[in-house]
Amino acid sequence: MAHDRQTGLDDDPAALVIEELGDLVGAAPAAPTGFAPSVVTGTYVCDPPFFGGADVGRLAVSGVVNSLATAGARPRSLALALTVEAGLPRQLLRRLAESLRDTVHESGVTVAAVHGRVVRAGDADRVYVTATGIGTAAPCPPDGARPGIRPGDRVLVTGPLGDHEAHLLSLRAGLGFEHHVASGCAPLTGLLDTVRAGGYEGAVRAAAELNEGGLASVLRSFGAGGRTGVRIDGDALPLRAETRVALETLGIAPWDAASPGSLCLVVSPEDAAGVLAALRSHRYGRWAALVGRVTAPAERLAGPVEVRDADGTVRALPAPVNEPARRLF
Repeated sequence: MAHDRQTGLDDDPAALVIEELGDLVGAAPAAPTGFAPSVVTGTYVCDPPFFGGADVGRLAVSGVVNSLATAGARPRSLALALTVEAGLPRQLLRRLAESLRDTVHESGVTVAAVHGRVVRAGDADRVYVTATGIGTAAPCPPDGARPGIRPGDRVLVTGPLGDHEAHLLSLRAGLGFEHHVASGCAPLTGLLDTVRAGGYEGAVRAAAELNEGGLASVLRSFGAGGRTGVRIDGDALPLRAETRVALETLGIAPWDAASPGSLCLVVSPEDAAGVLAALRSHRYGRWAALVGRVTAPAERLAGPVEVRDADGTVRALPAPVNEPARRLF
């Protein structure tokens, strides 16, 4: 059958992707008057590149639009480049093209350009996807006009932690948890639009994706410089029961696990309840939770980033363990 044919060196993966994208292919829209262009680019490699419910294409599009959105820009257009190993079954390339189409459509953007290249078998990990996102952002206000993170601000997580890392590592090791825990990677522009629509855009002091290093990496970046710290409540972290068991088996703390289907937001205390309600009204925010608060240096008991355990003990968040086998992207 034609769809079982393998990709060869003379094939052009871009042609198949463009065919699948259809009317989603178009010129990058011009930035509205008074808005500045914003650009984010990244090359996405995933082991394995195809996994339950998603693939490296969905990961790439989601990652780029989420990077733009958390930086305060509105994603508008993408450029995509695919590097495909010769011998990749055509049905997998078609699956990737369909995934790219669906994720682009969900993100509400167009695709301005697609490039594809086939390399010899063994020269790539089956398929790499490079995505460049173009967005628009309001001009930065004068220095000092934008409120930064302040003591008392609340820390929210928009979705469950650890699903993506638990799924991929279990899939690699054949542990079986991948049948019960989906990856969860998704474009979250609509989720943030829900917050804006509720009138809470000005309430968000900071936003970040939970990629490699997870929530802990983000919290350490928020506490960098020593002017503020963060204390989280370990019992408040949103975590599916199946994911908790998988992470415990793998020896990974939930705050260290990659969760590209979730964001961390720091919001003003007076608006925390409203932002939380807005998040929970969206399908990707049903697991949203208030997990901690920003602390002043004088409040620290153990370090700049702390976790409160169930018994009330406050301890420093343990240092990350760098394991090459855990690299996901």
